[in-house]
Amino acid sequence: MNRLSNDIAKRIKLIRQSKGLNQQTLAARSGLARSYISLLENGKKVPAVATLAKIADALGVKVGILFEDDEAIMKAMIVPMYEKDIKAQLEANDEVFSAYSYIPLARQISRKIMDPYLITVLPGKKNTQAFVHKGEEFNYVLTGTLKFLYGDTAYTFKAGECFYIDSKISHNMEALNNEPVTMLSVNAAVINGS
Repeated sequence: MNRLSNDIAKRIKLIRQSKGLNQQTLAARSGLARSYISLLENGKKVPAVATLAKIADALGVKVGILFEDDEAIMKAMIVPMYEKDIKAQLEANDEVFSAYSYIPLARQISRKIMDPYLITVLPGKKNTQAFVHKGEEFNYVLTGTLKFLYGDTAYTFKAGECFYIDSKISHNMEALNNEPVTMLSVNAAVINGS
């Protein structure tokens, strides 16, 4: 095995471990056998470009990341977001979509598979266009009462309640009881074309 292939094998293992995945999970996500992943990571197989694309997709990274230096791969990163920082962003937030205000909580991190947001749903306003996008979402209501439209069904969630959705299904939301709703929303990257 040449040096480049060996470096790629090491990076696959490093990225897999940094994302908390075992070989079986990577195999299932990529459609490859666990034994193949093991051989690859141990430098006993040289992957085809198509195989690298499947693995990169399953890891939630671009194929080019597999060719980067080890120092460019994020092992772990702590990005503190303090109450004063959130308040400052709320006051300066220019990302208001009619009835919503979004604050990205991990903007500084590149090559992530999750995007956490603090969302404020403003009372008395309705967004006329529903959201439809790739990926999945986990949402946790921190304050207020939320009306959540998912497909053709309306749900009501109160503070302390949460829900998980497939983002490809049309969804929209509004604040009830003339009070704003604050929620934590974590959007997951697209894996295997989902």
